[in-house]
Amino acid sequence: MSKKLILIIIIIIVLSGAIYFVFLNKNSLQSGQVSNGINEYQQVSGNEQTFKITPSDNKENSIYTDSQYRFSFEYPKDFTVTKFQEGEDGDTILVQYREQSEQVSTSINKYPDGSSFQIFISPFDEPGPLTKERILQDLPDLIIKNPEQRVLKNGAVALVFFSEEQSLGETREIWFIHNNHLYQITTNKELDGLVAKILETWRF
Repeated sequence: MSKKLILIIIIIIVLSGAIYFVFLNKNSLQSGQVSNGINEYQQVSGNEQTFKITPSDNKENSIYTDSQYRFSFEYPKDFTVTKFQEGEDGDTILVQYREQSEQVSTSINKYPDGSSFQIFISPFDEPGPLTKERILQDLPDLIIKNPEQRVLKNGAVALVFFSEEQSLGETREIWFIHNNHLYQITTNKELDGLVAKILETWRF
């Protein structure tokens, strides 16, 4: 029996509140979690390390590699990565811009303060690709604007659309299924272009 999307969206709503709190309390979140003074974190729950951060050939980027879900992507090195373990419900990866005051360099801020995107990964035993109609079966009140299916460079067929979230405003949503897991990528509308470039580097 498949996991209900309604359960997933409840988790997302809770996480959105938690992430909004993170935006307001970045230093308290990062305290005790930074490894080697760079943007590398351990899971909040437990000490098992399931990802690593390495330099990219592109000196402006770093590479996130996840050994648990077996994928990687490049992202601007001015961002930090935090992974939250949600037990059987899945995992959340938060990629967040470091404000000028938090950066070692003296470069000008490249992105608005609080810029970030999150990846929520959860077990999902239905075949893809995901459609607007399938989502609305369980989430009839979810706002889905301008939906379209796109084949990502990693081969996944994603449903890409705009939505709205109370604490974030208008959001860009990229949802796809891979290897019995649902990947839900959420970001502010303003970071749509950046996330699109990051997805071009995503590899399973």
